[in-house]
Amino acid sequence: MAFSNDLRTNPAYEIFRQNLAKAPSASWQGIAFRAAPLQYARLAKLLDGRGSLRFGGRWSAPGSFRAVNLSLTQETAIAESNGNFAHYGLPCDVRPKVIVAIRLSLQKVVDLVSPNGIGAEPWLRLSSLVSEDWREANDIGCEAMSQALGRAAHDCGADGLLTPSARVPGSTNLVFFPESLIDGASTEILGQEELERWLKKH
Repeated sequence: MAFSNDLRTNPAYEIFRQNLAKAPSASWQGIAFRAAPLQYARLAKLLDGRGSLRFGGRWSAPGSFRAVNLSLTQETAIAESNGNFAHYGLPCDVRPKVIVAIRLSLQKVVDLVSPNGIGAEPWLRLSSLVSEDWREANDIGCEAMSQALGRAAHDCGADGLLTPSARVPGSTNLVFFPESLIDGASTEILGQEELERWLKKH
């Protein structure tokens, strides 16, 4: 997959892609959370992944593919939403936010977290991926190594990725790829009708 920007691809991508093509994946069902500032809380924006396509994230470089970053607990979702502020040494993001719960059923998820996942594989170096400063890599025109792994998972046909949280040790994030959902996969914003009514009033 080519970038729509001038980032140099990470040379680890091909190693990741070859290993992920042979690695096991599994379906995943459950509820995950997103904490979104009000301007991004519109139903059409919550799960479209366009924000990460434009700005990037730990597991997807800007201009590469759409990815939606969620957390398995509300507390982690809030902490993750403060990531940019913390990175640049700014005060905590105190803007009003909407915490949304999403029920997902994904068909092919790469698991970097559970003991029977691939997180311990020597070719992965998971701790380096989680601690990597992906913003700095992008700022100097390079795809971060963690972004190369996310791209490899996406290109191998996965529709999601379970990852450790870089912001909350011991917590788990879920990244899903809305344009790559496999037949049988689904996403549902819980309380969608109530949220829609609130948004119409504001």
